[in-house]
Amino acid sequence: MKTRLLNTDYTSFKIFLKDLSIQQQLQKQLSRLLINLQFFKEPSLNLPHKILAVSRLSSSTPITYRCAIAMQLSSKLSLSPIEIAQQVFSMLKAQSNFDDQEFSQLTLTMKLIDPGWLDFEVSDHTLVLWLQLLGQKIFFQPNLSKIPKKADNLFLIEYTYARCCSLLRLGETEGLITFQSEASGDLTLPWKVPDPIPWLKNNYQLRLTHRSALALINQVVITVDRSVNNPSVTWNKLGTQLSESILDFERNCRIFGDLAQNNLQLSQARLGLIAISQHLLKWLWYSHLGNFPRSQL
Repeated sequence: MKTRLLNTDYTSFKIFLKDLSIQQQLQKQLSRLLINLQFFKEPSLNLPHKILAVSRLSSSTPITYRCAIAMQLSSKLSLSPIEIAQQVFSMLKAQSNFDDQEFSQLTLTMKLIDPGWLDFEVSDHTLVLWLQLLGQKIFFQPNLSKIPKKADNLFLIEYTYARCCSLLRLGETEGLITFQSEASGDLTLPWKVPDPIPWLKNNYQLRLTHRSALALINQVVITVDRSVNNPSVTWNKLGTQLSESILDFERNCRIFGDLAQNNLQLSQARLGLIAISQHLLKWLWYSHLGNFPRSQL
């Protein structure tokens, strides 16, 4: 089925990043706003919470989330999906532009799509803001209820984590980056140099455009979304998929040598993506095993 944007029906939509997952926070905020619509208050609807689910479009670039609430309500309300979607779109457009200094905000592009979908696109600028927040706001707290007595098939994850640490240390040795702390093994973000990481070009487009870089960014988003929203997916499966994307990125995207001399900002941005990925692997490992992976093997 072909989809098309309805005329110029798109607008900005702000969400508060109280959670690491864009998908989870978008779903929570939509649920809170949509419940104020009059037809949501009809007792006959008896809407389950899951009807407000937001799905990720797997093959979409830029990263896009979709709400199909109009499709789900059409038969119940005897209205066409596009009529419902237009009402929802107008209400969200009116209510989303509020400010709150307590939480970081991400601005998505909301689009009304025929035959009645609401799509929320993540721009390059918003993606970069999220990556920066991800590198600084992950808290290392073990989930004691999930810590197993023994875990198998974890070598690839630990190897990849150690490889990321090695690349970051080499980046400092080569003078491409400088860590905040001189303490041995402290590779945490933000860095002293560069700060911020040069993710964007002067035209505000993402500097990382190689297919392997985009695939790794996509896997980072998937890892965070699924670890929060899909408890049936095992953490080591997510960690393995992330590790494979990291190693593919390293194989195909040079960081050192001539590239560092001729395009320092691209080298720094690629190291930044390594740092974010390393941080996420460390978070997955610690959250489920209660200890840290080895930084050297």
